[in-house]
Amino acid sequence: MTQQAKVIHVKTWEEFKRLAISSCPSFIAYTVQNAPLSRPPLGLRLVFATENFQYVFLDFAHGNAFRQTRVPVYTNDNGDPYFREEDLRKFIHSELNRKDIRTFSFEVIGY
Repeated sequence: MTQQAKVIHVKTWEEFKRLAISSCPSFIAYTVQNAPLSRPPLGLRLVFATENFQYVFLDFAHGNAFRQTRVPVYTNDNGDPYFREEDLRKFIHSELNRKDIRTFSFEVIGY
């Protein structure tokens, strides 16, 4: 019987970053979600997995950036908030000091 990975919710970007550096995952997946209590109402979920654990970090928009990661948040002509995957990719590469780590949306893997 296969054991499921334990899900660990990480509260700060610094702790998630430390875990990602020490675990050296090949990718970090993300999803964007509605966050009605944030202004603008946008949330970012980052996830990476090891053999036994799945680490999850949530960040929420505050003004023109996400609160902890400071990844920029933009607004389209209709007033809808969004972010650019390229900004997230550059941020992760810089913060983890790794150009080889991949980032992709959960939507790509059918989540």
